[in-house]
Amino acid sequence: MSNNSEIAAIFYEIAEILEMQGVPWKPRAYQQAAQSIEALRKDVSGIYSSGGLKALEAIPNVGKALAKKIEEYIKSKKINEHQKLLSTLPKHTLELMRIPGLGAKRIHKLSSALGINTVKDLKKAAKSHKIAKLEGFGSRLEKDILEAIEISKESADRISLKEAQKQANSVIFGLKKKNVVQKIEVAGSIRRKRAFVKDIDIIATSNNPEKAIAEFTKLKDIKNVLSKGPTKAMVVLQSGTQADLRVLKPESWGAGLYYFTGSKNYDISVRKIAIKKGYKLNEYGLFDKKTGKLVAGKTEREITDKLGIKLPKPEDRDI
Repeated sequence: MSNNSEIAAIFYEIAEILEMQGVPWKPRAYQQAAQSIEALRKDVSGIYSSGGLKALEAIPNVGKALAKKIEEYIKSKKINEHQKLLSTLPKHTLELMRIPGLGAKRIHKLSSALGINTVKDLKKAAKSHKIAKLEGFGSRLEKDILEAIEISKESADRISLKEAQKQANSVIFGLKKKNVVQKIEVAGSIRRKRAFVKDIDIIATSNNPEKAIAEFTKLKDIKNVLSKGPTKAMVVLQSGTQADLRVLKPESWGAGLYYFTGSKNYDISVRKIAIKKGYKLNEYGLFDKKTGKLVAGKTEREITDKLGIKLPKPEDRDI
């Protein structure tokens, strides 16, 4: 998740909470700023590094006050006003906000219209199809809510996609600041946009893999190091979530991204196709089985084009 999408999500959440509290005009200001940030082609951190606060103020619907909040997020990965607003919410609201698709505004509506204050209340109302009848919800959202509740019950050791993206983004941001990686991206279940995530998979390319690994294990986000090698490290973040970093050669970037995005069943199905066509596919690339020569690996599409198959979106690879 980019800084832009993270900041936009925070601004939308601030707007929802302020609207719920009956604060005039400010919610609309945050919503408009969020929309402008989402529409940007360049990451706000790049805009800030090249032009400072003035450049952020020039973003449509942002201005001085919100530019400072964007600067705050770029520097600390959080916005104090957002944290303060979250602390004012009742415990049940925070619990329900962990369910994908539910924000403060929707939770307030569920509470006032149906008396929903717990996940148990939410499940009961969804099963009896009361939620679908509410304006702004519908049967699709009701179904998604039920699915998310079931997943969360089975996933006590997992975190929400939103939280996983936030933690992964912090690690990626920290490594970029160290200037030890070229390309870097999240993979695994986060890239496939699963509702709940067990751990964080990050892959990168670097001219100095060992230095990249060393810097990764020294980031402030890291609680302890589980294992550390020349191209891979496994750590536990301060949050308690496990995070793995794998550093690849540039010619293997696409192969690594493809392989570590998964899912496991999707990877197996593609490897079977590769074998039938005389290739061997792994995280390092697509190789000619007879000669051992690397024939594709720089990008995901290079691999799928060589295999003669379509490249599905990451979220469509859960089979």
